[in-house]
Amino acid sequence: MDLPLSPGDRLTARYGRHLPRVPQPDSTAWNATVDALLAHRSVRKWLDRPVDEDQLLTVTAAAQSAPTSSNKQVVSVIAVEDADLRRQLARVGGRMSSHVENAPVVLVWLIDFSHGRFLAQREQAHPSDVAGGHGTAGRVPTDLGALDYIDEPMMAVLDIGIAAQNAAVAAESLGLGTVFLGSLRNDIDEVRRILDIPEHVVPFVGLELGHPDPTENAGVKPRLPMELFLHRNRYNRREDAAGAAERSRLLGSYDDVLGTYYSRYGSHPRWSHQLLNRLTSTATEKSKRRLLRDVLRRAGFGLR
Repeated sequence: MDLPLSPGDRLTARYGRHLPRVPQPDSTAWNATVDALLAHRSVRKWLDRPVDEDQLLTVTAAAQSAPTSSNKQVVSVIAVEDADLRRQLARVGGRMSSHVENAPVVLVWLIDFSHGRFLAQREQAHPSDVAGGHGTAGRVPTDLGALDYIDEPMMAVLDIGIAAQNAAVAAESLGLGTVFLGSLRNDIDEVRRILDIPEHVVPFVGLELGHPDPTENAGVKPRLPMELFLHRNRYNRREDAAGAAERSRLLGSYDDVLGTYYSRYGSHPRWSHQLLNRLTSTATEKSKRRLLRDVLRRAGFGLR
């Protein structure tokens, strides 16, 4: 049985280098939850073993326990357990997504304002009055005018991220593995067709759940140096010559660290080159992600 890693070992794995300052195992800055978060890795190879119903319900409850903007609760999720449906979702992801088919469960997270739409239609058909509270005394409003503004779908996407990460942390605490699937946005309308999702509901991201195959050659992927991530009190612009040199040094160091990590899989492009390639118009235009604005407009969002 493997011994648990120390905080120093966990942080070394996460950043690919020894850090000058690390918490001690008995520190108030370290516990089992933090340890689990730093141990996260993406899993794409699964054992042929189902996620049981209690595990799925626990993960779902953890997701619903996440904060939600103004308690609007405009996120829902489809647990896709059917093998044929997973096979079709894998095709949306393309040639690198065969693991979707083999995952016991794929959670598909949705921008879902359907409850608000239903309540507005009900109020229009059967008006009721309100007396004070957080709203205005009088008739209950039903115009849904907030959906004309880009803040609403952006807020829903933020809530999806928070809820889905809660689900991932809960799943990993139960011994399950996870990997997120932005690939579902390659063709949102096809995902709608596969899962019978109405046009006003938008599937946005997936999350695979399952029991990790211990033979998978995957580890903890190093992240950018904390110096490039953590700003204190003000944004560190690094616009002068010294700042630009520091940024260049830190990014070069990260290219080397990630190159060492990827060496176990053979050759791999430098992170800096990969980032620039993924920020090109070509990277977006090769799939139907370029149509996201149209998808959101057809779902009833004005994007003003």
